[in-house]
Amino acid sequence: MAVHLVMRITFLLLLTYELAEAAPPPIAKPNCTSSCGNVTKIPYPFGIGHGCYMNRTFEIVCNGSDSSRKAFLPSIDMEVLEINMSDPYNNDLESFSNHPGQMVRVNMPIISSSNCNGSRSGGGVNMTGSPFYFSTTWNTFISVGCDNMAIMTGIDPMVTGCKSDCNNKSMRTDDQKCSGFKCCQTAVPDGIQVLNVDFKSIKEDKASGECKHAWIAEYNWLDSNKTDPSDYVQYLEYVPVVLRWTATNEARGPNSYAEETSYGGDYYYCNYGYQGNPYLPTGCEGKLQIRTALIFV
Repeated sequence: MAVHLVMRITFLLLLTYELAEAAPPPIAKPNCTSSCGNVTKIPYPFGIGHGCYMNRTFEIVCNGSDSSRKAFLPSIDMEVLEINMSDPYNNDLESFSNHPGQMVRVNMPIISSSNCNGSRSGGGVNMTGSPFYFSTTWNTFISVGCDNMAIMTGIDPMVTGCKSDCNNKSMRTDDQKCSGFKCCQTAVPDGIQVLNVDFKSIKEDKASGECKHAWIAEYNWLDSNKTDPSDYVQYLEYVPVVLRWTATNEARGPNSYAEETSYGGDYYYCNYGYQGNPYLPTGCEGKLQIRTALIFV
């Protein structure tokens, strides 16, 4: 009985797409620090130190001792709290960290009327010439004071503001802060870079001697406080605010696409199937791998 040994070799080409198990792609340029204090992610075009940022408007300065280091943007003279560069394929739209769009959360100073005591009186913000803009989606304009009409200036031709009084308690509602009693709020115009405030009296024939305050703040900051800002404004010096930021096409890396804005620059995102930082010279990296397998039968 003859025994025939038959060997068949079958080549099966298996194309399987799966997430790469490699280390996360870099967010900063090589040999550049990507964190400072509580700011754990500083992506390019931002950067700390010479050669690590795209231009001076994105330069981050890390000040303080090891235990209390803080990140600052000298171009707009504000402390940085968080930088976001998420792409549109994220589904968690309620989270600042995951919301699509280029944003940076900063600490903005309170603006006070000239008759307030102390060094806090005055103030104002001017980011003209920078790539940073107040976000209308994430922020609200707030003012505190009695017989108070606070008008945002420097945003011509728009006229925006709100008024608050201390005589009509019926304006205060349990479900809405800053509804007109001692404190008011209104929407922030889209795309503005300047905030100055003109404080007036509600009664045109009367000059108010009350100390008044105004600022732009992140909605979440207002919602997270259990009481009206009028109850603790005297303790405030800075409040968190969300800024949008854009870049020009020269900053765009490979495997990315542009989303046009009305702010004079664009947002850049990784193409579908890619991940990483679209602003780095190396661009976005493929997160899908093709794996070939040979099976012998």
